[in-house]
Amino acid sequence: MLPPPGGFFNAPPQFRGRGGMPPFIRGGRGGFVPPPFMRGRGYPPRGFPPPRGGFNAFPHPTGYGAHPGQGPPAIPQVDPEERLKKLAGCSDGESLWVETETADGKKYYYHAVQRNPVWEKPENAKIIDQSQLAELIQKSQEEERREQEEQQQAFAERAANAGAFPPPGWGGGPPQGMGGGGAQNPDEAWNEFTAPDGRKYYYNSITQENTWEKPKALLEKEQAGKVPEAAKANPEQSAAIIEAQQKAQAALQAYLAQKAAGPTTAENGKSSATAAERKEDSKPKDPSRPISSTPVAGTPWCVVWTGDNKVFFYNPSTKLSVWERPPEMYGRADVDALVSAPPVTKEEPKEIKKLEAGSETESSAEDGDDDDGGPPKKKSRSERKKEAAAAMLKKDKEKHHHPSTDKSVVDPAIQAELEAQREREKLPLEDRLKQFKDMLHDKGVSTGSTFEKELSKIVFDSRYLLLSATERRACFEAYVREKTEVERAEKKKKAKESKNKFTELLKEAELHGRSSFSSFASKYAKDSRFKNVDKTRDREDMFNDFVGDLYKKEKEEKKMKKEKAKKDFLELLGEQHGLTNKSKWSTVKKTMEDDERYKAVDSSSTREQLFKDYVEKLGDETLSDIEEEEDRKKRLNEQAAIAARQKEVEAELGDNIRERNKELEKQRILEHEDKFKAMLLDMVKSAESNWHEMRRLLRKDDRYSECDLLDKEKKEHLFDLHIRNLERKRRDAFFNVLDEHPKITVQTRWKDAKKIIQDEEDTFSKLVSNSERKVERDYRDWQSERHDKIVKEFKELLKETKIITHKSKRMIEDSEQQHLKDILAVLENDNRWKRLSEYSASERDRTLDDYIDHLHRKGTPPPPTQTEREKRRD
Repeated sequence: MLPPPGGFFNAPPQFRGRGGMPPFIRGGRGGFVPPPFMRGRGYPPRGFPPPRGGFNAFPHPTGYGAHPGQGPPAIPQVDPEERLKKLAGCSDGESLWVETETADGKKYYYHAVQRNPVWEKPENAKIIDQSQLAELIQKSQEEERREQEEQQQAFAERAANAGAFPPPGWGGGPPQGMGGGGAQNPDEAWNEFTAPDGRKYYYNSITQENTWEKPKALLEKEQAGKVPEAAKANPEQSAAIIEAQQKAQAALQAYLAQKAAGPTTAENGKSSATAAERKEDSKPKDPSRPISSTPVAGTPWCVVWTGDNKVFFYNPSTKLSVWERPPEMYGRADVDALVSAPPVTKEEPKEIKKLEAGSETESSAEDGDDDDGGPPKKKSRSERKKEAAAAMLKKDKEKHHHPSTDKSVVDPAIQAELEAQREREKLPLEDRLKQFKDMLHDKGVSTGSTFEKELSKIVFDSRYLLLSATERRACFEAYVREKTEVERAEKKKKAKESKNKFTELLKEAELHGRSSFSSFASKYAKDSRFKNVDKTRDREDMFNDFVGDLYKKEKEEKKMKKEKAKKDFLELLGEQHGLTNKSKWSTVKKTMEDDERYKAVDSSSTREQLFKDYVEKLGDETLSDIEEEEDRKKRLNEQAAIAARQKEVEAELGDNIRERNKELEKQRILEHEDKFKAMLLDMVKSAESNWHEMRRLLRKDDRYSECDLLDKEKKEHLFDLHIRNLERKRRDAFFNVLDEHPKITVQTRWKDAKKIIQDEEDTFSKLVSNSERKVERDYRDWQSERHDKIVKEFKELLKETKIITHKSKRMIEDSEQQHLKDILAVLENDNRWKRLSEYSASERDRTLDDYIDHLHRKGTPPPPTQTEREKRRD
């Protein structure tokens, strides 16, 4: 049995979906696929040969119901996998796999028969490509066809030797509609049928075989029918035919005479036929069986009625049955008519059968009248065969002798074909081909379809007959190929344009290297350029490629920018004068904060690390320090020379002049100190400045050279005094801000205060230190000072409260806390009580108790007139 188009081995499995393992592929059974109506349960489509046993029966396999040695022999079934492995030359234990590629060029493998795909190359397997598999399948089909022909030939020879009729036990005679007493040669049992889609297939009533291709026996029979004149021209063959007809006529006369002699036999046959008919009528019938199937034009569906007057819709192509009307059949009057009432069943009336039986009885009775009324003589099987053959020959002879009475009916399709053949001669082939292709275009022929499937669309068009059958198929295939190439090119061009527009959309979206596809899709899902790319996977891949390029570009630009900023920062450090390996970053950075090269390095830790790496390579003192010290010594030497000269003059002038000179010297030193302090006030603004760093800046001022009377230690001492003064002012200002801040109180924790300080940078930026630890220490000092101040103020309040005396403790104990309530009533109105209460109520109560206990222990206070000495003595 040959596989229909689109069968098992026609194409490799197609991978659908993104990545991962390919989907499971159905249809992995071994063997070749039978015609559609032979798969699974169900009834054959309209126009197909009915199987034995009723509408829902299955075709019997070869040899079904036969006794040993009778009927067609069972053809041994060879496993298709073993057959292919044998043809491919696989060794024992090796499996056969096919290598192919997906649409994007990825290689995968699938089993030649089971069809299960894998990504990795299987082990212990022989790998072939798609073309080799097609050759192996072709060889396998030819080998199987050859084996079937040999088996059928052997069966035909055995059937010819055994007789024309099947032996007892052979399953039930020929199929319905094939006539009784037909020939038992399998080559003569082929019949042609038409499937719902217009394709022709062929059914053998003896071997129960179906095939899409026309059998060899029918082809030979058609060739033989085309040359009847040759047979007539052969006198020897004509003589043999006449002699055979005469012998058959004699055998028929003998059979009729014997049949007339036995009327009882006819009556018995009539009664047995009636009984068989009653038995058949008495059989219970399944009312749910289909009784009719009507195909709907222009659709693949059929309207099927069952015996219990129910209707459903059946698609023979997909094997799908549904109760509800498919969408493509909505609003059609012809379908409404088909489902409105069940069709009339075409059953042969029993009266006709009775009349036929009666006529047979009468004819038998008439024949019996010529006999002498003796018992009929039973005939052997060979005699009955000879009589039947003689009757057939006589019938053929009568047809030859009376040709005028046989009116042949001309098929309209053949008549139309003959007329079209005459029309073809009037038009050149190029014009006919062009018109045929125009018809295919007008009818909307699909590129993925076949000639047989599209036949129903084009067969009723007048241009269909412009070409012969061979030319039609060739032109159809050429048109499909051309249209496929055009559609592929258009699809490729459209996909390219869609991708270009999608790329433009990506550029307009202002994406960056960390953009996500989900946010992009939600924002531009309604854009036509987004919708034109059909597959979400393609959109996401293009998006990821674009964003990946952006990320790489941004990374390179960031790296180059970082390197440039580092280089510029090192140049900035090189421009700073007076740097040594003892220079501090906290001081140096203040001189560079306004430079763009300083701001280009975005991380403060990176700047500090670059600074440390730079100053490690420097010495303890710079060249400017050495030069400055030499200049100072030079100036001092000059001044010493002048002073020496003055001393000489002073020695001459006496002691008065020396005293005056000493006073002048002290006055000059004080003037130099004042100049240096003024210079520090102008140039040193931060309490975190360092002497070694600031000295470089101070030397640039002209006033620095006017302070030569101050040595290095004196200048450093004055600088330290100035820094401590700045620190004190900063600390006092910081404490004042904390006192006035509405969100910060004495009991506020450092963790909460730090967050407030960081959030209000404008307020605290100039008051806090760069060191977080130092800021925390200042904050805790402020808390301690404010706590001490609050406690001190509260103690002063207690001293000012006259109701509290040395008798208060005893009065509290005697009056059951009433005196304590009076005291609290007085204290609660004072703000000093409230401030300590807000800070710590327990400390407030403890301080009050301690004060009352202290007065109780101290006892009666001294009189106001007692002197201080007496108080100390007491």
